[in-house]
Amino acid sequence: MNLPSPLRWPRWLPALAIGLCTATAGVNAQPSPTTRAAASDTAYLAVAADRGFQGNEEIRDALDGFAAGRPAELVIATDDRTKGTLDAAVGRLAASGAKRLVVLPVFMSGADAKWQQVKPLLAKGPLPAELAQPFGDSYFAVEALAEQLRAVHHPQQARVVVVGYTTEANAAARRAVAQDWQRIAQQASEGFGFAQVQTVVWTDARGGEREALRAASRKALQDAAAAGGAGRVVVVPFHFGRRLDGMMSFDAELKSELPKGAELLQSRRGPEQWLATWMAREANRHATLAANELGVILLAHGSDYHWNETMRQAVAPLESRYPMEYVFSMADQPLVERAVRRLEKRGARAAVIVRVFGLESSFKGDVERMIGSDVESAAAPSAGHSHGGHGGHGGGHGGDHDGHGAHDAAYPPARISTPLALTTVGGVEAAPLFAATLLERARALSRDPRKETVILVAHGTGSDQRNQQWVGILEQLAAQMKSAPGAPAFRAIRHATWREDWPDKRAPWIQRVRDMVQEAGKDGGRAIVIPARTNGTGPERRFLEGLSFELGEGFAPHPLFTRWFEQQVQAGAAALNGAAASR
Repeated sequence: MNLPSPLRWPRWLPALAIGLCTATAGVNAQPSPTTRAAASDTAYLAVAADRGFQGNEEIRDALDGFAAGRPAELVIATDDRTKGTLDAAVGRLAASGAKRLVVLPVFMSGADAKWQQVKPLLAKGPLPAELAQPFGDSYFAVEALAEQLRAVHHPQQARVVVVGYTTEANAAARRAVAQDWQRIAQQASEGFGFAQVQTVVWTDARGGEREALRAASRKALQDAAAAGGAGRVVVVPFHFGRRLDGMMSFDAELKSELPKGAELLQSRRGPEQWLATWMAREANRHATLAANELGVILLAHGSDYHWNETMRQAVAPLESRYPMEYVFSMADQPLVERAVRRLEKRGARAAVIVRVFGLESSFKGDVERMIGSDVESAAAPSAGHSHGGHGGHGGGHGGDHDGHGAHDAAYPPARISTPLALTTVGGVEAAPLFAATLLERARALSRDPRKETVILVAHGTGSDQRNQQWVGILEQLAAQMKSAPGAPAFRAIRHATWREDWPDKRAPWIQRVRDMVQEAGKDGGRAIVIPARTNGTGPERRFLEGLSFELGEGFAPHPLFTRWFEQQVQAGAAALNGAAASR
């Protein structure tokens, strides 16, 4: 295959060259030792605002938990003396043999004044610095707040005020900081059903402006508590604010400033508890990975044991190149998380979740939410959790799954907290390799193409709109099959869906296919029915009972399916690298 030029080749993807051959080529080329930097060449620098002794030590503890032998330093941003602190820390890391620096900003907002103070200084250091995203831009921040919000009982009766903290005196910068807190609060509370969610960012500046800014913060908190009418007010502290010790802290001050009648939600697990995992994930996002450190999760609908094992066998040639795990479900989060945890134990540092469903949209929103990419890509929330046609399975599952209820709990489930860098890809749709496979299935059953009609049949959906989408995909597949070089000159290639799981809608579609089969048999002709499914066959023999036809199989197992699957892995790897490069 054509490889990217060295200038554009991902930092960690060269080591995966053994996995970038096609499934049928069988080429295994080990990368040169010079194509990837040693892990010891990378050092890590956490930067945080001065919080006082206890607050600073909490961040230091998180860094120690993350570092575990990695060269790492913590810089506390204060005033003009910060440059000296920073220079000394980076100097120690350079002396340890580090060749590059990954900077971990422990800030809720990228607009924070202390982070803005440090950023330009990093460009002047002896090591090239790569900036990770601030903690507040990560899904870990959203989940840290969501965990606290789950402690609020009877959410429909609660007006929540999330209180942040800043030392930013500049009015424009304060507005930018407040917008970040509002975004985090909105994302964290989505689906909780609170009567109202507001944010107040308390400003604790130094100097002559301090009292005026504190008075403005006090008024903002009072106003927020008074707004919205009926319902109890729950104040939720969420910040990396001042914490000298257990008594001398912003939380203690907030308790004394609590509006009359408001409740203060006090959590034992603040955002500090999420820092070590966030740091590890950011390190993995900026890492140079070995070939066996990119894990792969195959996510498919699944059916009985034999269907599932057929899918496993279809990608078995790739197991020597990637740590692989399997999830056969409709994106059931506990099963996906199980696969993620297994990859963690196997030493993976990143993973691609390949959704092997007929439609690209199938469970895409569900998976993106559970791995936090809905937060970090600022993607719009999924309008529903439907798979809209999974491209085939060996047995029935019953029910209309367009818009199935994913969760029964009062609150949405927590996203999967993991140090792995995760992404998801997939959806077969009208992939050229799918069309090529279906053509091969028909060719294998053909005796005289001029007298044969190929009929592509798909599962279909309950939604008329999404079923029409499937019809369009079948049209594209048929067009590719007809135009393929050297394709047999079949009498015709026709198509239809079964809508098999929806009794009130499938009868006319079954009759439509039966009519196609009978028409194909006229004048000495033959019908070749090919299931446009990800695996095996469907209800063709049952629905076409009494008619004469030849029956093929779906996409897997087939070498071209294996090739398609690895193309998806490569696309996911490129997405992970592209996300790192854009930061």
